[in-house]
Amino acid sequence: MADLAVSRPDFSKATLTVLIVGLLSLDVLSKVWVRAYVPLHELSTMIPSLLDLTHVENRGVSFSLLADLSESVRVPLLVGVSALASLGMLYYLYFKLAAEEAWAQLGLALVIPGAIGNLLDRAIYGQVTDFLHFRWGEISFFVNNLADCFISFGVVALAVASWQEHRREKNDLRSGQESLS
Repeated sequence: MADLAVSRPDFSKATLTVLIVGLLSLDVLSKVWVRAYVPLHELSTMIPSLLDLTHVENRGVSFSLLADLSESVRVPLLVGVSALASLGMLYYLYFKLAAEEAWAQLGLALVIPGAIGNLLDRAIYGQVTDFLHFRWGEISFFVNNLADCFISFGVVALAVASWQEHRREKNDLRSGQESLS
């Protein structure tokens, strides 16, 4: 069977920092632009049957979960959880992950600016600005923002990291069994 190894990217701490700051800046600037220039609930087709620009404000988290909580509970709860998660991921990225765990580094370097970007929206506005409306023909999926896209791509990179770790452990187990024979 062919080896399906995924090549490992190589990241320095400086590269990861530039990536995080750059993506966070891109997310923040895109939301500032949408709030300034796209009227609320206006729909503009970007790629027919695939992507529309639609300015909405999401009070909750994914799929508007927790949106019905009172603002006095919802905002501090979501900002607090997001801040703790972001700090934990930053600590893990810079102080715990080994250099050879590059897919995990990439995953966290994508998730972190997404988490912080949405955290800033919630802390400042009490809600998150979403504007990328994905569709497949007449089927409407969701409206999100660049931060959400970064988080999604980061989760994919973390899945690759997990898959590679599983393969590594499996190979180590095989090597150990062969040496006992």
